[in-house]
Amino acid sequence: MAAIIADGDRTASSLREAIRKGARGIISFGVCGGLDPKLRPGKVVIASSVFAGKDEAYPSDLPWAQELLRMIPGAGYSPIAGVATPMTSFEERRDFHATTGAVAADMESQIVARIAAEFRIPFAACRVVLNPAHRILPRAALIKIGPAGKPRLRKIGGSVVSDPRQLPRLSRLAVDAVIAVRALRRAKQRLGTHLGFPHPHGRLPHRLLHFKQ
Repeated sequence: MAAIIADGDRTASSLREAIRKGARGIISFGVCGGLDPKLRPGKVVIASSVFAGKDEAYPSDLPWAQELLRMIPGAGYSPIAGVATPMTSFEERRDFHATTGAVAADMESQIVARIAAEFRIPFAACRVVLNPAHRILPRAALIKIGPAGKPRLRKIGGSVVSDPRQLPRLSRLAVDAVIAVRALRRAKQRLGTHLGFPHPHGRLPHRLLHFKQ
């Protein structure tokens, strides 16, 4: 299994290269923001489809999604959305949820869905809610991550120094992050080496691409 960490504009080319080297399935695995007010931190969502833009949606591989649901008790099965930028207000999340039906959003799954469709290979998305719909992210949390998914600690610190009022929200976000990461680890343990990939001995080779935030 190959693992790729989201890396800005290089993400798509990294996925394509991995597929050319033999990957026959992609799973988007990581955290997400809630759009459905009922979702709380730590809730696992298996995507039934990924909304990627106006009139653009991709169904996930049904056998793979069914296997993920079987292996992760209590996981939800709903549409999610891939977005280019975080949603910064409750009203924006509420309206987006009402318009698209997506219960959660992340910034990677639309890339996975498009490239899987391009190469005609199965994809799945297993995302864990970090911040619920009603909780607004502080500015420091919106700073883009660095290479290989590393946070830009100096920029984050500078943002907090310039606006200390962010601290309560950052503290709440830190608690939510602990909950979400624990849920991700439990899901990974349950899914095992192949992350629930249902085609290892069928029509597809078993090489799997694990794409994460």
